[in-house]
Amino acid sequence: MANFIAVVDRNGDRRNRFLQTIRNEIAPVDSLRIDSVEVADFGAVWAVSERAPISAATSTGASTVIWGDAIPGPGPERLDATRLYAAWHPRERRFPRAFDGFYAAVCYDEMKGLVVGADLLGLFPVYYAATADVIIVGSSPELFRRHPGFPAELSREGLTGLLLVHAPLDGRVLLSGVQRLEAGHVLRWREGKGASEVLQFEIPVPSQSIGGSFDDHLAILDAASSDAINRHLPPNENVGLMLTGGRDSRQIAGYLRERGDKFRALTLGDATDLEVRCASAVARRLDVPHSVKSLDYSEFPANAERQAKWEQLGSGFLNLHMWSAVGALRELPPRVVSGYLRDIREIEPMPSKFDDVLGGTRHRGFPVETLRRLLKRDLFDELIVKQEARLRQVYEEACVLDRQRATRFFLAHDWRSHAGGVPWKLSFGSWPVLPILDRALLEVLFALPDESLFNRRAEEEIIRRRFPDLARVPVDRNSYDTLPLLPSPAQRIRHRLGAALEPIRRRFPRRTERRYFHRIYDINNPGWSAVRRRAEPHRERLGGLMDMDVLRKLVPPPGETIPIEHKVRDGVGTKELLGLMLWSADHL
Repeated sequence: MANFIAVVDRNGDRRNRFLQTIRNEIAPVDSLRIDSVEVADFGAVWAVSERAPISAATSTGASTVIWGDAIPGPGPERLDATRLYAAWHPRERRFPRAFDGFYAAVCYDEMKGLVVGADLLGLFPVYYAATADVIIVGSSPELFRRHPGFPAELSREGLTGLLLVHAPLDGRVLLSGVQRLEAGHVLRWREGKGASEVLQFEIPVPSQSIGGSFDDHLAILDAASSDAINRHLPPNENVGLMLTGGRDSRQIAGYLRERGDKFRALTLGDATDLEVRCASAVARRLDVPHSVKSLDYSEFPANAERQAKWEQLGSGFLNLHMWSAVGALRELPPRVVSGYLRDIREIEPMPSKFDDVLGGTRHRGFPVETLRRLLKRDLFDELIVKQEARLRQVYEEACVLDRQRATRFFLAHDWRSHAGGVPWKLSFGSWPVLPILDRALLEVLFALPDESLFNRRAEEEIIRRRFPDLARVPVDRNSYDTLPLLPSPAQRIRHRLGAALEPIRRRFPRRTERRYFHRIYDINNPGWSAVRRRAEPHRERLGGLMDMDVLRKLVPPPGETIPIEHKVRDGVGTKELLGLMLWSADHL
């Protein structure tokens, strides 16, 4: 994704100073192209990979920029900036359209104002700060403070929401006066009238599930998945593939082969990781070039500082290792396909009651009781009560269907923040193509009955039937169970034997962790230990906000082992507070 800033400010001297300042500071990583447009009271600056898909058009008193692929459908055609201007600033009154694909866009007209939007699920982050006379919009809030009209002050309400839900609540972030644009909304601003968010897209709530047999459901999902690939990938273009050892990218790989695409695969991890071994087996079956990028623990501290600065907990603080993938992605073709969030409706059922959801393993935020102990009572007690009530309200309003409420709530918050935050990093290497950002596919996924989707029933059956050769090689399930979807008799026997021996193995911890996510997310690994050392000098900066004894229990000093049971799920809150400590170095 591009890192961009756009501003509308009638004060020309102030606007020009601001644009010049951010032009010198806007690149989050090295070797990016800096570009800009200016017209009337509007200016925009962005830093992107040399190969990123950008379209910009400027005319008298108007300018439009698209970062990424805005796909109007039903074919693979992309909008250019001129056509987007016509769609978002039409002569007649009409609602600004939403498009498929991974993109963000700004559309300015000195008479009609500014319109800003992004992809259907709001994965491309868009932040804004506005008054009646000035607006700043960007993919990161970090440089907003360079404008004298928007001083950088902590939002206690934003901090409380971030710690409670692991994502911006009602769009509020760490900086006061700054909002993250809500998913599925378009931002409108006009001088003298201020800013407003208008609902642009939401996944339809089906009146009833799609009927028919399981075979019928397979055919519908298969067709929608294949069509999404065809729409989101330009024809006759070499592409990259983020190939894990799991099922989502394996299914995508099968579709790419059917299209006859030439593609190269990239897997993150070490050669001994089960994910890498499973992915390598898929690549061999496909006979495609395959690269493996080992993530260096020594890069974690610099990644952590970069994430704290540019993302400011807006995408959590778990996936900072993905910054290390940018170099490897630059060796792939200009676009890379990824299965991120493809499984939003295919995981196991979740509880429907608010208290059960927030107390479950999928909720990454701090429990309310912990926040009350951690945050200073005189500053935060009322806010915590208010934010918890608001969170309950947001949850209840997430969907009228009990069975989909938790899924839609997590999609709009934690999943959008955590997994959805990864493409922003990837784009600085190769532009992400995300089939899930397809209106037709989303509608099918949320209309199919639970029993056909849950526990990946439909996805696995599509792989078995459509791509049986890919179903016969081991599958990474983020566990030591890698049984293929179509196992041989010998593989079945080995699997049963391994399952019988597993209780004995658990008594003797493995010397080497071979599960990629368990290894990379382990709060006690060398990379996270280095992050703790980097953050430690800034601990005292949080003294005005937090009880330092409670903070010490949640974030022990470097050198102390943090007790955890599950290497992926545990330690999330500790990592978030480490990110806050690093952020405080320049902001508190």
